[in-house]
Amino acid sequence: SNMPVAAREASVYTAMTIAEYYRSMGLKILLLADSTSRWAQALREMSNRMEELPGPDAYPMDLPAIISNFYSRNGYVYLNNGVAGSITFIGAVSPAGGNLKEPVTEATKKAARCFYALSQDRADSKRYPAVDPIESYSKYLEYEEVQKHLNEHISPRWVDDVYEAKDLLLRGKEAGDQINILGDDGVPMEYHERLWKSELLDRIILQQDGFDPVDKSTSMKRQCYMMHLILDVCRTDFVFESYEEVQPYFTGLINLLRQMNYLEFQNEEFNSYQAQLKEAMEERRAK
Repeated sequence: SNMPVAAREASVYTAMTIAEYYRSMGLKILLLADSTSRWAQALREMSNRMEELPGPDAYPMDLPAIISNFYSRNGYVYLNNGVAGSITFIGAVSPAGGNLKEPVTEATKKAARCFYALSQDRADSKRYPAVDPIESYSKYLEYEEVQKHLNEHISPRWVDDVYEAKDLLLRGKEAGDQINILGDDGVPMEYHERLWKSELLDRIILQQDGFDPVDKSTSMKRQCYMMHLILDVCRTDFVFESYEEVQPYFTGLINLLRQMNYLEFQNEEFNSYQAQLKEAMEERRAK
């Protein structure tokens, strides 16, 4: 960021050109840019010095087209000699104050097919990895060939389960916002249940202990198993007398499932905790 403006503007183009050279040799290239926000700031300075018409936040008017054209240079190619090469580009965007609505982030999200949004709030609340599940997305799930591969090699309902899980998280966030505004006794009972079902999904599926020998690396088979188990809990209707019973009950379920995350898959102790989970669910299951 302390390089001359022209150098900052040319840096990513130079890196991509070098990557394209190696791709044309049939190699697979990974190109990392940290950060494209600095590059966009250099574009803004160059545009201002040339007295071009400014766009939002004084960035060039054609900033979305510039970013889109740059991202379009990466990808998979088949060469004339029958060899294939590829460039995978990962760009980090660092918006000021974590504002994901500023022009660079917005233009990047339009061009990129996959986006991971890091959340300061999740990091502050010790939820790691601190990736916001609501703001993050992967548009590759829209491709029929990707859906077919995932459904054949993971689970026939895997893509539907992913969309269902994201909907649960979104509905849980909305319920949590309503509870914060109106108070615990100012919302229907189902809002508390919806919030804690999303918490269950978040804490067991999305959070990970990188220091635990089991939880630090999870097989796809186990991920699929745990996802089905969690969604089965979330689809279940429970009966509570008051909202004060909801949090202790789901905290107990979370503790059982978290212990399962620390155990070898389907060993005796793992199955024991799963049996306790089923018993706890039967106690509150709506008849």
